[in-house]
Amino acid sequence: MRRLLGLLSLPLLAQAPHFNAHAAIEAEWARQPLTWTEAQKSALPPADRARLERSLLRIGAPGTLDLLPPELEKPTLPAWESKAREARSPQERFTALFFLNRLKSPRALEALAGLRARSATTWPRHLHLESAIATARLNGAEVTADLRAFLAALDRVGKGDPVRAQAARLRLVLAGKEAKLLPPIPATPGSLLALLDAWNRTPWEGRRELSLQGLRSLDPASPIWARLGLRAPSAAVLEQSCVGILSRLAEGLPNPAPAEAFPTEGAPWSCATDPLATWYGLQGLAKCPTPLPALQSALRAQPPMGLTQPTLQAALLPPLRRQAPEAADALRARLLSGTDSIARAAAIEDLPAAPEDLEVLTRRTWDDPPFDAQQTLIQSYARWKLNPDAQKAQLLPWLQHPDWACRSEAYRALVKLDPQTPWPTAPKPTPTDQAILQEATRLAQRGHPVRLGVSLSGKRSFTLNLDPKVAPMNVANLVLLARRHAFDGRRVPRVVPDFVVQMGSPVDTMDGGPGYSMRCEDSLTWYGPGSVGMALSGKDTGGSQFFITTNATPHLTGRYTRLGEVEQPDQALKLLDELELGARIESIRVLKP
Repeated sequence: MRRLLGLLSLPLLAQAPHFNAHAAIEAEWARQPLTWTEAQKSALPPADRARLERSLLRIGAPGTLDLLPPELEKPTLPAWESKAREARSPQERFTALFFLNRLKSPRALEALAGLRARSATTWPRHLHLESAIATARLNGAEVTADLRAFLAALDRVGKGDPVRAQAARLRLVLAGKEAKLLPPIPATPGSLLALLDAWNRTPWEGRRELSLQGLRSLDPASPIWARLGLRAPSAAVLEQSCVGILSRLAEGLPNPAPAEAFPTEGAPWSCATDPLATWYGLQGLAKCPTPLPALQSALRAQPPMGLTQPTLQAALLPPLRRQAPEAADALRARLLSGTDSIARAAAIEDLPAAPEDLEVLTRRTWDDPPFDAQQTLIQSYARWKLNPDAQKAQLLPWLQHPDWACRSEAYRALVKLDPQTPWPTAPKPTPTDQAILQEATRLAQRGHPVRLGVSLSGKRSFTLNLDPKVAPMNVANLVLLARRHAFDGRRVPRVVPDFVVQMGSPVDTMDGGPGYSMRCEDSLTWYGPGSVGMALSGKDTGGSQFFITTNATPHLTGRYTRLGEVEQPDQALKLLDELELGARIESIRVLKP
């Protein structure tokens, strides 16, 4: 096997006549500054020079240029108002509208100025405006006659979306901007999630009564469906959507939440014992500050509430801390000394101060295969308010950890204490790293797209088209995981309508990874609808979890590695818009070109 990563000879790259795919992968893996003169760059073939310029931006070492332009790195009103005036393409218009909405500008809709009814024929089918326009109106923008004509024309040519339109209208009705909802739409897993998301974006007092009623029953006859703008759902749809509905009701609770939001009698939820439903339910229970007597015996039981899975015990720790502090102390001690890294991360997060046996905890955490506990511990030194010298003493060893993510996380913490902290060197690649780098080089040199076929429960499928020329290491990583059948049988733990669907967790929540972390390969390729990106918990922390955008998400551009996009977006995005939370992945396979 070709020896990858001649890391000690990286300065010699500047003397090479070419900067090929292999050299780029070596450089980006090593993350060390490259010393190319302008004359040397100019001597490169155009493709090699473009590859070098991208690598220089992605290395991220001190003294290198920033990948993100100022308007994306630190968005400001003047910058985006100027871009809104200049916007002409759909991508430019949507991006300016998006950032002006984030900045709460009442002039956000100026990004769409000049659109007419005839513009609807060239507007991209999957670039949806419903939510963005509702947000602009809530921020004080007014819809012009020309814009109304354009939106009506989008509906006539089949580019509007009834679910997104009803979700946007619900927000406007609840805010008093519109008098009534649109005609009721069918209740499906996708529309239930979308309308509940819109419902949750309004103040609690305005939806309190119906939200509490919804928590107590999963009933097709409940009045909440009509209030959401839905037709009455069938029992089968409610069964399929149960985890998603529970997740939204839990997410929509205020913090702190009233005790009445937590019914303790009966079992109205058909998915009450589903682990993913339990995980989301515990997020809601964590918001209740008042001890609930009916739960005390279950919480103090061993194991608490009968939960034996470490990731669920980890999710139980925050509500247990509020409901039964002594039981939380006991659980935390078990999780700290256990073998599960995700659970240990939650236990470290629960520690209000550095433990007396910090060195023991550090040694235990050092060897955890996923990054969760290590990242939490490194970030906790400052949270625990250790003095600067003590923080440095704890952080410095992490600069030599065999995982790059640990080294870079420690560097980011150390440089706040000492700006002269040296940039970390790259660790020696593990056998897994070597396999990824070898596959990345092969795929990048070959240059063809990589196709992954995703099969879901219910005989649903779609295909990802990934580009190894742009993100060779991360594409290679997903290819190798697919060949190991790492995704088979796993759940889809995150579905956010009009935003993303996320999958790839080995524990069926949004936690965990494959036991190692991947470097980011960021680019300025736009995150349009149907883009595939790597989920992160911080810079260079990719692993097995990836997401697919169901609308444009400009704020992700340059911050999350973009791998490619879905094939046949008409079919794939419709499937993802209707996907229920908790759907099961039957398989992800590498397809032939």
